[in-house]
Amino acid sequence: MSPRKPILMLICILISTILMFSQPRLVVGIMVDGLQQSHIEQLNDRFSSGGFRKLTSSGIALNNIACNINSSGNACDIATITSGTVPYYHGVISNFVLNKSTGKIESIFQDQAFSGIESHLKLSAKNFKATNIVDEIMMANQAKSKSFAIGLNAEDVIAFAGHAANGVVWMDDVMMKWSSTAYYSNGMPWQALDMNENGAFQRYIDRTWEPMYQASTYLAALNEKNPKSFEYKNTTKKRGSQPVTILKNTPSANSLVAEMALRVFQEHELGVDRFPDALMLQFTVRTPNEKKFSLFSMEKEDMYLRLDGELQFLIQKIENRIGADKVLFVLFGNQTDTYSPEELKENNFYAGYFNANRSIALLSSYLMAIYGHEKWITGYYGKNIYLNRNLIEEKGIDFTKMQENIIDFMLEFEGVQSVYNFKDLMNIASDSNSEMSKIRNSSYKNLVGDVIITLMPGWLEVDDNDNPIGEANALISNIPIWMYGAKLPQIKTNKQYYITDIAPTISRLLNIPFPNANIGKVIEELTIDN
Repeated sequence: MSPRKPILMLICILISTILMFSQPRLVVGIMVDGLQQSHIEQLNDRFSSGGFRKLTSSGIALNNIACNINSSGNACDIATITSGTVPYYHGVISNFVLNKSTGKIESIFQDQAFSGIESHLKLSAKNFKATNIVDEIMMANQAKSKSFAIGLNAEDVIAFAGHAANGVVWMDDVMMKWSSTAYYSNGMPWQALDMNENGAFQRYIDRTWEPMYQASTYLAALNEKNPKSFEYKNTTKKRGSQPVTILKNTPSANSLVAEMALRVFQEHELGVDRFPDALMLQFTVRTPNEKKFSLFSMEKEDMYLRLDGELQFLIQKIENRIGADKVLFVLFGNQTDTYSPEELKENNFYAGYFNANRSIALLSSYLMAIYGHEKWITGYYGKNIYLNRNLIEEKGIDFTKMQENIIDFMLEFEGVQSVYNFKDLMNIASDSNSEMSKIRNSSYKNLVGDVIITLMPGWLEVDDNDNPIGEANALISNIPIWMYGAKLPQIKTNKQYYITDIAPTISRLLNIPFPNANIGKVIEELTIDN
């Protein structure tokens, strides 16, 4: 061997080691349900220096991330951000979908092949048809990396975790405990089982939620002469006869996620070696029985202030242990209109809530009057109308003509903006920001309906329990995204990027392959110095 070869080999090893250790050792994804950029700006002076303020002002502030998909639930938004592609490719069109075989609404991740852990739900990431950044971290390092997702809802944490995570944990707000699925390699992290059994989970449930400060100090007091205080019990049932409690819409839910996250971080030793790890977290600023999206409610402001404290403590612990330059925090919200239909109506705007039951029942009667007394509609969910194709073919009915009749009929309903035949929609050339383009991006071939409706701005679709199905009907909606840590420069930009640009940018920062269905572009100015 030439004398030069050992020296060259040593140099290569040193360079490789330097490059590896210059990359972040831990990425912490933080999704806050209901977060809005305007809320952050309004509360900036009230936040601590180490919580929301550090995340939003000490690193990258991307103020114009356009969503080229429709708002249809958190799982869809999370899957799109973490995979760098749209539902047309990744398949996660919503948190829930219509099962065409049974006619029932079920989780997008329903999978009878995998049992639940501390849960009756049987779920897997099988229907997530693309890899995401967690998958790429795990595959790039031959399972030497570690990754976990912790949050409120099963569908949201699975969208975060992808396929290769070590484990996921979500909150059961009926049985009041942590739950998981056997789909992931390590099942439920033992810390969650421990919290279920040692009384830690119950201690948070037993808390009463009251304002942290005097009522007169909240922003809501600006609009009310005598602002009223509030008091909530975590075990209070949501309105109606549902067994579901308000737990997921209280500060206790955020505290549970934060404690679980800290235990997983410390006890699984995340971020301490040269193989990058991932910790994906979901919090909320939604309040019980929320009807307003704006900040002018004492409960919402209190939720933000309490979550700010949880984030400050978590960030401090992580940075102190592995170093601020070795962790990448990514904070984002979901697609949410600035004002709810309730608030718009109070100000004389044309807005409202759309419940499809009445319109679909009338549509069914209309089709029976034309084509005979048969079940022509097999189901409806999330603005998708599903027709009985077998029956229509059996009766020799012109399928296209029936679709045209449905389109004409549905356009008459209050709040409906447009109605499309999906097959025709696929062949229409349109601008990438158009309504038609967003519908195509938001649909998946095996799940799309035969007729698709859209709603007018200011209108919100709700299910029978008044739960929203998507939360933004603006033609162009945005998600606020901030990145902090990992030696990132302090930049605030209003330049437009797309929601699909985030995953490849994170991949570049972590020096891992792009997700396999990625269509986004790296935000070069954020990665050029890293």
